[in-house]
Amino acid sequence: MKGYLFITAAVILSAYACQQASSSANDNDLYALADTGYYKLTNTLQGGVFARTEIYTHQRDTSLSYVKVFNFDQQIAAIQFYKGTKKHGPTITYNEKGQKQLGTFYRNDTAVDMHSFSK
Repeated sequence: MKGYLFITAAVILSAYACQQASSSANDNDLYALADTGYYKLTNTLQGGVFARTEIYTHQRDTSLSYVKVFNFDQQIAAIQFYKGTKKHGPTITYNEKGQKQLGTFYRNDTAVDMHSFSK
């Protein structure tokens, strides 16, 4: 009986440790929108294909940026991450209600270039 209690306690502790490790890995995700506190708005473009385009640049590593575009209803349409002038990370698209669309997280293989005006 003591062996079962020991094994059960070991399993519970290892599951807790794995959960803690996975949550701390998510804290350092460059592409998590919750982790954009180090980014600041550096440029805004009105008009064009999108109603408004905003560029946010990382304050510590200025080669990192993301572009946020808005549709003509002033709702967010997409976000794309960059390192320098090249796409670096996902393109996140949103539906007309401003909700993330499923299956629209692309890594470096998307043909959309929303960052071209800041060359």
